[in-house]
Amino acid sequence: MPLIRRGDEIRDALLRAKVAAAYGVTHLLSTGEMLSGGGPRVLVPRELAYDNRDGQWRWRDDIPPRNRRLALSPQEIDDLLDRGFPLPEWHTPPAVAKELARARPPRRHRGLVVFFTGLSGSGKSTIARGVADSLRESGDRTVTLLDGDVVRRELSKGLGFSKEDRDTNVRRIGWVAAEVARHRGMVLCCPIAPYEKARTTARAMAQAAGAGFILVYVSTPLAVCEQRDRKGLYAKARAGQLTGMTGVDDPYEEPTNADLVIDASELPIDEAVHAVMHHLTETGWVEPRLQPA
Repeated sequence: MPLIRRGDEIRDALLRAKVAAAYGVTHLLSTGEMLSGGGPRVLVPRELAYDNRDGQWRWRDDIPPRNRRLALSPQEIDDLLDRGFPLPEWHTPPAVAKELARARPPRRHRGLVVFFTGLSGSGKSTIARGVADSLRESGDRTVTLLDGDVVRRELSKGLGFSKEDRDTNVRRIGWVAAEVARHRGMVLCCPIAPYEKARTTARAMAQAAGAGFILVYVSTPLAVCEQRDRKGLYAKARAGQLTGMTGVDDPYEEPTNADLVIDASELPIDEAVHAVMHHLTETGWVEPRLQPA
């Protein structure tokens, strides 16, 4: 508790106890540094374990190993809640488990931003559209697709391609995506987003909204992107008719923290879409599809 220390151990301890009681706390534990001399005695906690002989919690060392169940770690509890699995009754009373599940609903019921990044022509928009179609077919999630070209035309009209304008464009996308995800929607974004700092900002916006964030790096090599060049941008950049082209005379900072990396020069689009859907299912953001018998 963020309480100002007064230099008197006993008074500090009593104030801490009074504030804790107001929050419904019944016991306080300490490392032993508190109240080193005089006053109330401090109990330094030992590890508890579940005794399956009679369903009681006891000190770990007082239970024979064959009858001992250690408490779930915070990470294990979070994983069970994220996947929508019930917490075991031996570990958590049903009433408490119900409140925990309400406070941390399964991932499939929470908002999510799937952020595709990669060079122009890498295939990120095509993959994102395929993922959006697959999600809409299942009907499990409300899906919004923020295509880079459409955003440039409708949301970021007037912005150029300087570093400042590129970062502003990504921040706008990140803000809109976070607001949709705040209300438990799923958002697929596919800008080039060449700079690490802007991508980190987009992730922070989603997390501040209580949503998940998955970064998908479509790592199709520059040479392949130039061969495709459906918009003719690379040809213009190589001819000196266009400046600020990412990958030619403007840098692309490859992500080092991508949750999924897809090289669309090695995978057909349908397999790339399947890879994203598999990741969403494995991480609990999408309900598994039942296979036909």
